[in-house]
Amino acid sequence: MKKKKIIIISIIVVILLIIVLWVAGVIPKQIAKVYGTIYMKVNFPGMQLKYVSLEWSKYHENYIITFKDRNNQTYGCVIGPKYFPVSIGQGIFAIEETYREYYL
Repeated sequence: MKKKKIIIISIIVVILLIIVLWVAGVIPKQIAKVYGTIYMKVNFPGMQLKYVSLEWSKYHENYIITFKDRNNQTYGCVIGPKYFPVSIGQGIFAIEETYREYYL
C-alpha cells in the first residue's frame, strides 16, 4: 500500500513539473527550436541553415526564430502559437524566395 502511494505521488509531481515548465515557456521554446530546425533542414537543404536564436515577441505574439546560412546571411521567421509552436509564419516567404533564386 505504501509503495502504491509513493508511485502515485511521484506521478503527480512529474505531471505538475511538466505543467509548470510548459506554462513557464521552457518546453514550448524547445519545441519551437527543434521544429524550426527540422523544418529548415527538410525544406531548404541547399541553404544549410543553422539555428542561431529563439525569442518571444510580444509584438507578434509568437516566437522569432533566427538562422544563418553558410554565407553568414541571417534569416528569421515567426513560429507559433505560444504553447505549441509548430506553425511557421511571417518571414518564410522571403526564405523560400531566396532558396528558389540561389539554390534551385
